Amino acid sequence: MSDSQASFGILLPTREAVMSGRSDPNALYALAERAEALGFHSVWVGDSLTARPRIDALTTLAAVGARTRRVRLGTAIFLAALRHPIMLAYQLASLDWITSGRVDLGVGYGRPKEPAAEHEFQILGLDPSARMKMTEELVQVMRRLWRENDVSHAGQFTRFEHVTIEPKPAQPGGVPIWLAANNIEPGLKRVARLGDGWLNNIKSPELFGECWQKIQNYAAAANRDPDSIHPAIYFTLAGGGKDTVVEGQKFLAQYYNRSFEAVANAMLCVTGSWNEVIDWMEKYIEAGARSVVLRFAASDQLAALEACAEALHQRGLLR
Repeated sequence: MSDSQASFGILLPTREAVMSGRSDPNALYALAERAEALGFHSVWVGDSLTARPRIDALTTLAAVGARTRRVRLGTAIFLAALRHPIMLAYQLASLDWITSGRVDLGVGYGRPKEPAAEHEFQILGLDPSARMKMTEELVQVMRRLWRENDVSHAGQFTRFEHVTIEPKPAQPGGVPIWLAANNIEPGLKRVARLGDGWLNNIKSPELFGECWQKIQNYAAAANRDPDSIHPAIYFTLAGGGKDTVVEGQKFLAQYYNRSFEAVANAMLCVTGSWNEVIDWMEKYIEAGARSVVLRFAASDQLAALEACAEALHQRGLLR
């Protein structure tokens, strides 16, 4: 296959930085700078307030953006509903301006009926059961604030009059918003209606392809160009020899505080030799993925990055 069919990004371990107790931001910067030098297309960060403590997403991207020149800077994923839409629109516009238009906002919703995830909403005085509707309204409000001046809005969750955000994002039309959805019909329809991109960690490439086809059909029915939506897969992996695989499985069990089997049952995790792992990536690319966001299950993230880059180069996938 040609090397132009998909781009590769990496997740920066902002959660591990807290879990390990390391107070060294240079490890994050080094990883981002090395990813850019190796030809990766993007770097991503996760988001959580209290459920899974980590370094703040937008602050991290601002710091990384100052140390890089080319890589896109994304969130995978960001709990936008925890933020007020005017404040978030302003922060993202400034971040996009500071980084010369390199930001992609991947938005998710938190896990339903998970006490720690619901607690994040409750401590801010928000209703976790309304998070989907809050997010939809927030996406529409932010886009208006990025594209228009003197905006007034009377919605279910936010009401305001005469608001102008400056600076506007560097990207025309504002920061692209990618929506998370696995194989859940309302989520796929939301991507088709509102998403500039689609993020997921669907465990089967075949199911990924079916969901992508549904999104394209829903988009066409809503008079949107299906090609305007960027499909991506969030891909957790441990690649290499037996020791690397065992360490990766241990890493994930520790991260989620449950057995690796339970983790692998709940989300996409691929372990094995680099060829086996990349074979899996290629199945998603063949099913339509245009971006692969790689999350290394490894305590030595830099070593995992180097090994992954070499393996992707050998397969002609990384320029």
